[in-house]
Amino acid sequence: MNHKYASDSHNHSDCSPDGRSTPQSMIDRAHELGLYAYTLTDHCECNDYEHNYRGRAEKAWEAMEKVKVPEGLIFLRGIELGQLPEDPGAAREVTATYDYDFAIGSIHNIKDEKDFYYIDCRSKRKGEIDSLLRRYWEEELEMISLGHFDALGHLTYPIRYIQGEQGVEVDLTTHYNSIDEIFRSLIKNGKALEVNTSGLWGTLGMTMPDAGLLKRYYGLGGRLLTFGSDAHNTENLGGGIDQAMDTAREIGFKEFTIYRRHKPQMLPLE
Repeated sequence: MNHKYASDSHNHSDCSPDGRSTPQSMIDRAHELGLYAYTLTDHCECNDYEHNYRGRAEKAWEAMEKVKVPEGLIFLRGIELGQLPEDPGAAREVTATYDYDFAIGSIHNIKDEKDFYYIDCRSKRKGEIDSLLRRYWEEELEMISLGHFDALGHLTYPIRYIQGEQGVEVDLTTHYNSIDEIFRSLIKNGKALEVNTSGLWGTLGMTMPDAGLLKRYYGLGGRLLTFGSDAHNTENLGGGIDQAMDTAREIGFKEFTIYRRHKPQMLPLE
């Protein structure tokens, strides 16, 4: 890694349904890469907590408790809370049960819809896509108001699939008012904005959110940033972190944050 304090605060092990590497192998890879801090954040989909994720959360926590952390690496225990507005009680319960350092709040699918991964927008009209996005922004705002998390994950998650995977161009400028409202709510509620770098090693070709939106966040006074590769295996761990940190510095950010016991620890972007 090119940055002294490079840290990856969003990634998944095989304790997540779509993860492919063990927690120990992810930690060993983080140390090999020279990461300053590594936070493992396996999935907990709140809307499916009772049926499938209560046990997964327990399994993930037990796995994190058993790992051996190499000397020189800061290991932090985290979780990604998906669809929090659909069951805030699940988020409240799991974060009270386990002593996490960090929780990401994410929306992968809006209410009564499939994950954006499964929605084919190539045959949809622009108005239909814009409608899906408006509902998505609304649920992001609702999630911020509910709390139970520290950083908002991959703000532009739908774009990963609509544009990155399906090649359907989306004009986000028509959604700037909604996105600015999300930024203001994050700032007001003391929540961080995640710079998700999976688009840099994936098909999207940009971070989520991209540099233009990061500039808007900065211009509104936002200063809490986390960085996460969203890797689901050792091969992609840390991917894009250095590039995203360089971009943040160019925009004007001087610091970013990692979380210990849900408290932000500011680190220099150097």
